[in-house]
Amino acid sequence: MTTVARDELERGVRNLLQGCARIREGDRVVLVGETGDDLYFDPALCGAVAEIAGRMGMAAEVIMAAPVADATQFPDEVRAAMERADRTIFFSRLGDQVRFSLPEGRAKAVMTYTLDPGYLAAPFATADFVVMKRMHDALLERILAARECRIAGDCGTDLISRIKPARGDAVAEFALELFPVMIFPPVICHEMTGTLAIRHFVTSSSTRAYEDSVLILDEPIMARVEASRMVAFHGPDDLVARLKTQLERAAALTGGDPYRINSWHTGINPGTYFKGDPYADLELWGTVAYGSPRYTHMHAAGRDPGDAAFHLMDLTIAFDGEVLWDRGRFIFLDRPEIQAMMNAEQREFLNSSVLNDIGL
Repeated sequence: MTTVARDELERGVRNLLQGCARIREGDRVVLVGETGDDLYFDPALCGAVAEIAGRMGMAAEVIMAAPVADATQFPDEVRAAMERADRTIFFSRLGDQVRFSLPEGRAKAVMTYTLDPGYLAAPFATADFVVMKRMHDALLERILAARECRIAGDCGTDLISRIKPARGDAVAEFALELFPVMIFPPVICHEMTGTLAIRHFVTSSSTRAYEDSVLILDEPIMARVEASRMVAFHGPDDLVARLKTQLERAAALTGGDPYRINSWHTGINPGTYFKGDPYADLELWGTVAYGSPRYTHMHAAGRDPGDAAFHLMDLTIAFDGEVLWDRGRFIFLDRPEIQAMMNAEQREFLNSSVLNDIGL
C-alpha cells in the first residue's frame, strides 16, 4: 500500500464517508474492491477505509470482485451485498461500468476515483466534498441556463453546440455519486457543428470493456461535424481508415451510429494529478485524469453514452459567450461567489492557478 500520512488519509476517508456518502454511525457500508490482473485500484484501499469506518462506528463489509465486460454482467454477489447495505462505495471499475445504468437501491452508490491511498490523502480527495458539490451545482445551474456553448482550442477544435432547455434533455445524469467531485453530468451534443481535432489516441468511454479499445494516433485527424455527427475526416488515409474501423467496432456494441458525438464533459477538480507514463495504460490514465480542468472528454460511437472517447486538452469553453475554462484553466472557480463558499485553506488549492501534471 502507498505510504501516506495517517491523518491525511483519515481526512480523505472522512470526506468520503461523511461528506460524500453521508454515512452515519451504525450504518452498514459495502466497500467493493478489484481482484484479477492489471488492477486499476489498489486492493488495500478497502481494508484501510474499513478500519477507519469501524472506528467511526460504522459496520463495513469488504467484497472483492473482478471487473466485467459491461453492466449486464454485474456480479450477483456484489448486488446481493449492496442489498444488505445502507451505502455502497466502489474502489473498482465495476462502479464506472454502471455509472449511467445502476438501478436505484436502498441508497445511492458512490464511485471513487482514488486509485491508491496517496490519492485519498491528497487535496484531490481531501478538498471538502460539500464545498466542491456546491461549486458543481452552481456550475451546472449556469450550464443549464445557457442556450449554446463553444468549445475551441489551439489544436484546431472549434465546435458550437446547442443546449436544450430541459435538464433531462441537456445532460446525462449519473446513477452514482462520484468521489471526489470530478465533472458535471455530460452535456448532450445537440446540433453540434464545426471542427473537431482528434489527437493523441482514442479509448473506450469506460462503460464497456472490449478488445483493442485503444487506438494510438501518430498524427491528428480533423473531423467536420454537422448536426452532432462526424461527416468527413481529413488526415493520412491509412489513419483515417483505422479510426473509422475503431468507431464502427465501438458502435457495433450497441448498434448505434459510429460517427455520432453523444456528449462531452470537462474536469472541474484542479487537484487531479497523474504520475507516470499515460501510454503505459491509457485506460487507467483516463480513469482519473478526466477530472482535470485541462481535459475535455467526448463520448462518441454508438448509443448513449457511446463507446469511444476523444481526449482534448487545454480548451477554452464558453456558454453564451461567457468563458468558464480559459485554455484549460477553470476560471469559474475564481468568481467571488464561488470563492466565498470556501475557507482560506480551500482557496489555496481550489482556484484556476492550480493546474497539476496529468502526463500530457
